[in-house]
Amino acid sequence: MTTRRVIIVHGWGDKPGDHWIPWLTEQLEQDGVSVTAPAMPNTGEPEIGAWVGRLDQEVGAVHEETFYVGHSIGCQTILRHLEHSPGTSARGAAFVAPWFDLIGVSAEELVIAGPWIETPIDFASVKARLPRLSAFFSTDDPFVSLDNQALFEERLGARTQVLEGRQHFGVESGMTSFPDLLATTLAALT
Repeated sequence: MTTRRVIIVHGWGDKPGDHWIPWLTEQLEQDGVSVTAPAMPNTGEPEIGAWVGRLDQEVGAVHEETFYVGHSIGCQTILRHLEHSPGTSARGAAFVAPWFDLIGVSAEELVIAGPWIETPIDFASVKARLPRLSAFFSTDDPFVSLDNQALFEERLGARTQVLEGRQHFGVESGMTSFPDLLATTLAALT
């Protein structure tokens, strides 16, 4: 029997010990789930090749008990990893503040985000490997407009939830736990 595992990919400028990630890790481990939350490279200036390469290395072969949790650019990393990863389909994923385009960023940040926004993703390939996708958005996210909600529904068949006043689901919102995300993840693993 294959072990249930969750791979958590943090966001831009973050690390595995930030926001709700330690709490989620602890809750899942108490339920017998193997959790990995790798520290992504050069987090202040994330690059597609380096981040996807690090995730590929961490995950190895994807299997039916592999579930992903991503935050912000971590969601982009997971999508790009799944495009070409070896193995079978994953169990699914839960994305927090995912995006295909950003708002409210500086010119310097837009230069860093540009390749992530402009490099196409093979959505058919990702959908074939990601049978279940949930995505959380906030009404007041300063970086991710709610236009992204419809895009994730259309392009990837995501089941989406819009939560009130969670901003970008990080320290700015005071989030050190995320019960909705835990419930979604555990439901997908059963």
